[in-house]
Amino acid sequence: MELAPALTTTHDLEQELVALYPALARRMAMVLRDPDIAQDIAQSTMVRALEHRRRFNGGDLRAWVYTIGLRLAFNELRRRRTVQGRSSAEEPTWAMTMDPDLWVALAAIEPRARAALFLSVLDGYTHAEIGRILGAPEGTVSSWLSRAKDRLRSALEEDDR
Repeated sequence: MELAPALTTTHDLEQELVALYPALARRMAMVLRDPDIAQDIAQSTMVRALEHRRRFNGGDLRAWVYTIGLRLAFNELRRRRTVQGRSSAEEPTWAMTMDPDLWVALAAIEPRARAALFLSVLDGYTHAEIGRILGAPEGTVSSWLSRAKDRLRSALEEDDR
């Protein structure tokens, strides 16, 4: 009798993970600034989440998946920095045609702060929740968000002049 509910729960979790994939891929693209690498990281995140689904103890599945994805993304950014330097001239055309001022302003924000900004503004997470997702103290998250917003505001106001 206990086996059937466990299978249903596993199946439901897998369905929820599949439903989260598009949002995860978008977040990874904004953090990594490269949609192709973001797709790779999002896929790796899903594989890891499925492999380790027994570690998920309930709660906010999206936060758990974002935690996995963002850790993979930050590792990828570190790896890319050691392999090659990225110049600002390498801006992706898909982003530059949509809103180049915003894209350039976001690029100036450190990746962890950029991730915190997206988690706060786009996903509605609190500073404490973002801290748990990113593995940082709540005060650090508050500082990242404050500086990121100031930097964006300043950069976008300069573009309006």
